[in-house]
Amino acid sequence: MLSIEHLSKRFGENEVLKDINFQVRPGDVTSIIGASGSGKSTLLRCINLLESATSGKILFHGQNILSDHVNEAKYRAKVGMVFQSFNLFNNHTVLSNCMVGQIKVLKKPKEEAYDAALLYLDKVGMTSHINAKPHQLSGGQKQRVAIARALAMQPEILLFDEPTSALDPEMVGEVLDVMKALAKEGTTMLVVTHEMAFARDVSNHVVYMYDGKIEEEGEPKNLFSRPKSPQLKEFLSRFTKTDQSNDAT
Repeated sequence: MLSIEHLSKRFGENEVLKDINFQVRPGDVTSIIGASGSGKSTLLRCINLLESATSGKILFHGQNILSDHVNEAKYRAKVGMVFQSFNLFNNHTVLSNCMVGQIKVLKKPKEEAYDAALLYLDKVGMTSHINAKPHQLSGGQKQRVAIARALAMQPEILLFDEPTSALDPEMVGEVLDVMKALAKEGTTMLVVTHEMAFARDVSNHVVYMYDGKIEEEGEPKNLFSRPKSPQLKEFLSRFTKTDQSNDAT
């Protein structure tokens, strides 16, 4: 479905992505892990055309979406994005947030957009808040609405950019539960995350980034139990220590 080939990104003299290559197949749940500053979010923003890649290809069903004749709005409708900071429309209700893209981009009639919005808000457990504005919601609720909004566009793949990092710890679980349910349904997902348990237990493919490049990738059981890269070993050891200290408390 999605193939990244020799992708690089520079900001001036700073090369933040270096010859990135990997593929996402239909039904894959691919987690991208790595320390802050390793290029994970920039990679996701390049895939969704929020940043312009310096060189390389991004193939979606074989078509290079970096070519001049690609309709960005249509592409983004098929490649949904869930942001770290929710990015909801503050002047719209929960229901309207999930309808506006369908009407403006997909040109759906209001009745059809309404039905789809209710369907996906129910999927994330937010139908009781359809008339609320974002400022009336908790962080976890906002993120669940953001997921419903992305799903309402019926994308072929969902991109998640650290969807739990802006949440209070007690709200992380409710968002991860929604993502786990989507994974079980076969939703194709590309997830930048610091949630190692999600990457290990829910993903079927993990990409570890270090210093702007893919240092190691493969099945979670192999990466987590038998990491080859010294950088990945060190990275995972920090999370193991964190888990152990959390268990102790």
